Amino acid sequence: MTTTTTSTRMLTWTSDDQHRLETVRVVLTDRGLRASGHIVSAAMEAFGVAYTLLVDPEGRSRRLTVQSDSGTGERTLTLSRVPGGQWVADSGSGPRTLTQVEPALDIDLVASAFTNSLAIRRLGLHRNIGQANLTVASVGGADPEVTAVQHMYRTVSADSNGAVILYTGPMGERELTVDADGFVLHFPGLSDRLR
Repeated sequence: MTTTTTSTRMLTWTSDDQHRLETVRVVLTDRGLRASGHIVSAAMEAFGVAYTLLVDPEGRSRRLTVQSDSGTGERTLTLSRVPGGQWVADSGSGPRTLTQVEPALDIDLVASAFTNSLAIRRLGLHRNIGQANLTVASVGGADPEVTAVQHMYRTVSADSNGAVILYTGPMGERELTVDADGFVLHFPGLSDRLR
């Protein structure tokens, strides 16, 4: 009989202006990572998002399900990476293949500090000095449309307590800090972790 090692963490972030809160339950096993999270934004365009995310043992994002509510209505999206490498999206009107995000191994949910941890953890940038230029599948918050965006992550420093990572992407250039497990602690202009 095979035993599975499991650990669970609850992580919570708030935005710099205190208008957005994200909380996520992360379950880590030998078979990968499963996350269930919520984002609530009281900014100009208020919205709420509930999401679930599955990541395989190699750290590659496999499936994201998003349910969002805003003043313009409710939306749902399921984004899955099939074994051949293609991404398939379904927003309720039938699945469609997204060739523009095919090279992506990671998902970035806009307004989420948590999803910035995915590539960092997959590549081990929180443990070793390294750099990666990546195409990620970016999913909007209030309007969960999928686009391909470029992210660059470069380890500035790393020790047993965590790392400083230089991020370059749609939010510009930022030095973010992560804990020893690669989960974001501080992302300037986006979020600070409360716990």
